[in-house]
Amino acid sequence: MLRVPQSQFLGPEDLAICQRVFDRICADANLDRKSVDGQVLALTVLAFFQRGVTDHDELLAAVLGRREDFTKLGI
Repeated sequence: MLRVPQSQFLGPEDLAICQRVFDRICADANLDRKSVDGQVLALTVLAFFQRGVTDHDELLAAVLGRREDFTKLGI
């Protein structure tokens, strides 16, 4: 099913997908969620989601493809 995310409001399902991606990357990279890198990661996840990358696996791949933006991600 095609979903078009809203640019300003994310519903519970949307937030759950973003949270799972964020949690997975933090766990895999041993990244402190409250660090600056964690905050940049959270913003990156949300930005990709709001641009239409709404599938969990695609979102995870898109964010990991930008891992050079994070200084501590050694995945």
